[in-house]
Amino acid sequence: MTALKGDLRSLESLKRALRKLPITASARIAARAAPVITALAGGAYDSGTTVYGRPRPLGVDGKALSLERTGASRRAMAFIATGRDIRTARLPRYTRYLIGKYDVLPNGPLPAEWRARMTDIAAQVLLDQIRGGTP
Repeated sequence: MTALKGDLRSLESLKRALRKLPITASARIAARAAPVITALAGGAYDSGTTVYGRPRPLGVDGKALSLERTGASRRAMAFIATGRDIRTARLPRYTRYLIGKYDVLPNGPLPAEWRARMTDIAAQVLLDQIRGGTP
């Protein structure tokens, strides 16, 4: 029997897309996007929904799951910009299971809201760069 694990390929594709941009633009996008993505991931985790906006499945007792035992997974929902990349802190070992089972982080394509926010941020940064301003 194989373990259920999250698929982080969409986050990796986001990293690859940022690396294709000019270094200064991608660094600015990453710096602006990291706190926004942190808020989106944390908001979904705290609200009991998946990052895709669907309600989290109920537990075996029929009650809503909090997914809180030590708080380590919730703290790991923080994204930071490292140059032109965006990454999470080191994820606790069982967080990949939570990603696979409860979509606490993207498990496949980026959520529509995340994609829209990233597009807005990228457009604003690139527009600022075209105009010659520095954000």
